[in-house]
Amino acid sequence: MTPEFGRLFAAHAASQLGFRIAQTAFPLTALAACGASAAEAAALMAVQTAGFLLVGLPAGSWVDRCRKVPVMVAADGARCAAALCVAVAWAAGLLQLGLLYAAAFAVGVASVFFDIAAQSAVPALVPARDLVAGNARLSAAESAAAVLGPVLAGALAWRAAPLGFAVSTLAYALSAAFLLLTLGPRRRSRRPGCGAQPRDADEGRGGAGLRAAPPIPRPAARAGVLRDVAEGLRFVAAHPALRRIAAATGLFNAAWSAVAALLIALMLAHGLSRTGAGAVMSALGAGGLAGSFAVRRLARRLGAGRSITVGLMLPAPFAVLAGLTGRVPVWATGVALFGVGAGAVVYNVGQISLRQAVTPPELLGRVNATMRTLVWGMIPFGAALASAATRIAEPADVVLAGGGAAACAWVLLLRLPGNRSESPRRAAEPSVGDNVEDVGATSPR
Repeated sequence: MTPEFGRLFAAHAASQLGFRIAQTAFPLTALAACGASAAEAAALMAVQTAGFLLVGLPAGSWVDRCRKVPVMVAADGARCAAALCVAVAWAAGLLQLGLLYAAAFAVGVASVFFDIAAQSAVPALVPARDLVAGNARLSAAESAAAVLGPVLAGALAWRAAPLGFAVSTLAYALSAAFLLLTLGPRRRSRRPGCGAQPRDADEGRGGAGLRAAPPIPRPAARAGVLRDVAEGLRFVAAHPALRRIAAATGLFNAAWSAVAALLIALMLAHGLSRTGAGAVMSALGAGGLAGSFAVRRLARRLGAGRSITVGLMLPAPFAVLAGLTGRVPVWATGVALFGVGAGAVVYNVGQISLRQAVTPPELLGRVNATMRTLVWGMIPFGAALASAATRIAEPADVVLAGGGAAACAWVLLLRLPGNRSESPRRAAEPSVGDNVEDVGATSPR
């Protein structure tokens, strides 16, 4: 791995820690400090992820037009300011639910730009043969943050829930500092083997059975934002693997976000402490960390298509178990979150790496934005649906329905190209096809 990737990794880890702390601190603060209801806490998650629907598609065009590192620094600065506002408002006794909604929206919009820029930067920083290894490292950092973030937020909530925002502010500032280090020495525009496209589209980009979509003609003059957005949409629609992945991931994210939006409120309602709720939520990241260690072996053994399909099959029974929260012991919810987290990372590393391998570099930002909008855009939809459903049904029933729906998403990948045409032996050959990938709160991305 290159030194530049090392700095990106450090920044990504710090940024993810800040995000995971804030993600848990938002509902804890709303419930404990603002007296919010379960429906209002679920709506808070919808607001935090609404940015993917509102700016996801044009963000890809803007990222493609800009240097990636300054975009990520600006995003960290915006998230740092939003978290700091909440911490200062709480210290001054001025914290209200409306401010939490505004801060959650700002953090969500800034995260859209940071995540798209980070994913688009990876292929230029690591050799094509190391895409799985690079994405697995980033996923491991995300999973470690998903373990530490809820635990820290829950521990701080024992004293005061809004304290998590002060720590989140420091994490975002640290991420920006790591990124600024990459702006010092002048980098070469491209290292040998980093992001270079293989000559054979069938061998190098996507592996056996996973072919690149036809190239999208690009006009000589710089296209406008709307045309850029249309190019990303056309590329995803023309690629059979990306099209099916978008549908399956969107269904899973919509269903799982309905579960995640109510889990903390449901556990608190059944007598679990805020610290305990944070500890249980950290099991999601612990599972993701375990999955990050297994993903490379699975990708090589099963091949591109199968490893992606298996990655979304793994969380199915655990999603159903998570849907039983409130009806089963709390440790069972922890086991369920661990299983969902492990499967989500296996799936994410496979499908992100596939996306990076089959997409031309000049389209990568737009394609990443298109996929993120399609799949992460379902998160606010699911969370808003959960918030509305709690007004006519018990939260436990809403969570159960969401868990059952999430367990069915993998069926949409049964016809994924590569599921039948690859053998384990062929998949193990050293090509970009072995290096196969937006689950949101450890959701598929």
